[in-house]
Amino acid sequence: MKNLYKYVFAALIASGTLFYSCETFELEQVNDPNALTPNQADPIFLLNKIQTEYRAAITTFNDQGGQLGRIDNFNNGNYLSGLNDATLNDPWENLYNGMIPDIKAIEDLNTSDNNLSYHVGISKIMQAHVMMLMVDFLGDVPFSEVNQPKAFPKPSLDDDQAVYNAAIALLDEGIAILNAGGTNIAFEDILFGNGANIADDNTPQWIKVANTLKMRANLTVGNYIDVVNATDVISDSADDFAFTYGTNVQNPDSRHPDYVQDYTKSGANLYRSNWLLNLMVGSVNASTPSEINANADPRRRYYFYRQNAGTPGNRAFVESLAGGTFSLDISPGNAETLQCSLEQTPAHLAFTEQENYWCSSKYGYWGRDHGDASGIPPDGSIRTASGVYPSGGLFDGHNDYSTTELDDDGNPEVVGYNSKLNLGAGAGGLGIEPIYLASYVDFMKAEAALASGTGNPSMLIRSGLEKSIAKVQLFGANDTSANLLMAPTAAEVTAWINTKIAEFDAAPATSALDGNGYPTVKDKMDILSELYFTTIYGGAADAFNFIRRTGYPRTMSRNIDPNPGNFPRTLLYPNVEVSTNPNVNQKTNLDTRVFWDSGVTSPAN
Repeated sequence: MKNLYKYVFAALIASGTLFYSCETFELEQVNDPNALTPNQADPIFLLNKIQTEYRAAITTFNDQGGQLGRIDNFNNGNYLSGLNDATLNDPWENLYNGMIPDIKAIEDLNTSDNNLSYHVGISKIMQAHVMMLMVDFLGDVPFSEVNQPKAFPKPSLDDDQAVYNAAIALLDEGIAILNAGGTNIAFEDILFGNGANIADDNTPQWIKVANTLKMRANLTVGNYIDVVNATDVISDSADDFAFTYGTNVQNPDSRHPDYVQDYTKSGANLYRSNWLLNLMVGSVNASTPSEINANADPRRRYYFYRQNAGTPGNRAFVESLAGGTFSLDISPGNAETLQCSLEQTPAHLAFTEQENYWCSSKYGYWGRDHGDASGIPPDGSIRTASGVYPSGGLFDGHNDYSTTELDDDGNPEVVGYNSKLNLGAGAGGLGIEPIYLASYVDFMKAEAALASGTGNPSMLIRSGLEKSIAKVQLFGANDTSANLLMAPTAAEVTAWINTKIAEFDAAPATSALDGNGYPTVKDKMDILSELYFTTIYGGAADAFNFIRRTGYPRTMSRNIDPNPGNFPRTLLYPNVEVSTNPNVNQKTNLDTRVFWDSGVTSPAN
């Protein structure tokens, strides 16, 4: 059955361009030549199709949430132009032209003789999640008139809170269906990875997913006590909810999308976020400059792979020829590969923390600033690439310093790293798309505990960090070429976590902002949010909600454009719907609030 599933899933991905090949889609469409008719539908194929549609939608939301949260790079200085009306086309199509009609097809096949309770139950849970994300990112969206082409050929928008409530009702319905059980038709669960035998289902895990999503809804609307007291949620890493990618290169390409972008003959194509790089890399130990691991995040070598020993205009460690001692070196600017390395700090960033990393980060971590829309220089072979977690790339086993050798003229030169960004390097793309991990849930509960003054946020943060680091470190073994001698030891991990918990415990409940809008000292929510954003790297859809809900982290990098427009409260409606449905009018800006959004703003914008 497992081998059969591999071929079925391969066919699904390979035919993905068929499912989404039209230039425009309409919610009232009923006779899609690429869609399955009821008499053609196979429950296994339908369920797998729904799950791939769900994964595709989550990937887009993860990407957009990560970019707005500075966890990933956002490459436009203006929010309105950078988040245009094509941004959410794919998840819109995934939900309205994929998941919803496909779930209806499964329900039509569900009879007393052919019990598809597992198929139907988990599908409703996935639909509910995407519906909530649609509301979070867009506000009012169609629901009550969807998939009824005769009665409602042009579905109207529903009130966003009503859609949220409908999504929660779907979660309860999914739980009830799963609890009733009775499935007697074979299935394959490509998210939790088993189901070869009907009795070998993942009902307990899916119920935890549904309860976690209900907890997420309570957190979003501010029901903090319900979040703190939530039970039967994802609390153990064994129940982590993620999609696992493969290593197949073509027919289909099953590798992690970031791996596909970065591990090419021409080098990396994605930029990492300078804010996250700076946050995780640590700082120089003044007494022993070669030691930065003491306060560097233990996950940095798994998240990022450096191709170069230094970045132009920033500091690198250099080991001298005599005696192997270390010194700090300021790399010269380079207009060809990093134009800004020869430029003055933008006025609105001068004399702020961001001035230390606005153009280039320390120790070879080569990314880009939030909002940098400049052209692409020839830096594919030197910029920092995605690592072994979560994209299945390379583990960074490099030293944090460079050695020097004599060049042909007898002058010392810094020896860089040997880039290995070639096809198949590292873990070959064997990564994951995180959706909800146990570590995420700990941080969600920590936020609620801090906001409500109940529970123990410090203990929850510690638990979240321990689970996150343990999971991330497991990925090192997927890179068989890795120099894991450079991996942080258990003692180093414990020391780093203890340091962060001590910082949180000692931080004030609130703190003021300086003249540039940065906190005079990090308060508890600043520290919690930085650690949370670092933890959800790769699965950062909820960063967008967090910023609008709390106004934190206040330490986030500012847009390098001094006039980027207001930070988005919602995005534009997808043009695939606006162009065909007169009942969906396009927004003129990104200022419309979702029903739960009180309007709190972050000074970072």
